[in-house]
Order: sequence, then structure tokens, then C-alpha cells
Amino acid sequence: MKSKFLIPLLAVIFTTAMSFTTARTVVNPDFDFISTDAGVVRISEMQCGAGTLNCRVQLEPNGTEYQVFDDEDLTVAKNTNNPNPIELF
Repeated sequence: MKSKFLIPLLAVIFTTAMSFTTARTVVNPDFDFISTDAGVVRISEMQCGAGTLNCRVQLEPNGTEYQVFDDEDLTVAKNTNNPNPIELF
């Protein structure tokens, strides 16, 4: 009798607990992100288009090129067909 009650109860508890362990990537449509020496920097949304190359930006002339990401965790990289970085200076 106890197992008929206990097993469904444990299933509900474990299901609820597992829902909090799911990783979620939040993509902000207004901003993109780059990783610099100073840390993760938020930039305006870049119109990279689609393609197989990594979308990159430069913050100053002849400066470092930074890969552009859609999320602050730097897991969703943006792609482009343009081999040249987008100049933000």
C-alpha cells in the first residue's frame, strides 16, 4: 500500500527537481556579445547574415578581431559569409 503512494510521489518530486537543472541559453535580440581581455562586452546587434564563417568585429583600426556571439554565455556564435570583420570604430 505504501509503495503505491510513494512511487508516484517520488516521480513528481524528481521531475520537478530535474526541471531546475536544465540549461537554458538566453538570446537577447537587441544585443550581441564579444569576449575581450576585460571580460564579456555587450555590443549592439550585428547584422552578420548567414554563412559558414565566424562573424567578427574590430573595435579599433588594426585592432584585435573578436568573434560575435548571440548570448552572454558565449555559446551561440554568429555566422557570416563576409571574411572581413565588421568595423565598430
